[in-house]
Amino acid sequence: MLTEIGKELRKLRIDRNEKMIEMAKKLDKSPAFISAVETGKKTPPPGIEDIVIRLYGLVGEAAHRVRMAADRSRNAFVLHPSNMLGRDTAGLMARRMNSLSSADLEEIRQILARGAKPNE
Repeated sequence: MLTEIGKELRKLRIDRNEKMIEMAKKLDKSPAFISAVETGKKTPPPGIEDIVIRLYGLVGEAAHRVRMAADRSRNAFVLHPSNMLGRDTAGLMARRMNSLSSADLEEIRQILARGAKPNE
């Protein structure tokens, strides 16, 4: 079964008439690794979406779809807060994430989206 990022990567290849081995070469990864990410056997490594976006010249909605697909294909995230307030906030979020309501999560998402660049 394909992950969200797997669907986006395949769509990119199909749209560009590109084989997996060609994409793997562009991304400096093995075809087996790309396949494992697409099928969920491996989680997308941090930053892979930025590399895909840059190498394929994606902008706007296309870039946004790749970022969201990568996020939706991950089970865990690594944060590196640069100050105490950031660490306190990240820790609290980690502890409470699964007990927050959909409305609370949407409110947090909207707060974070306010400062985002257009294609993030």
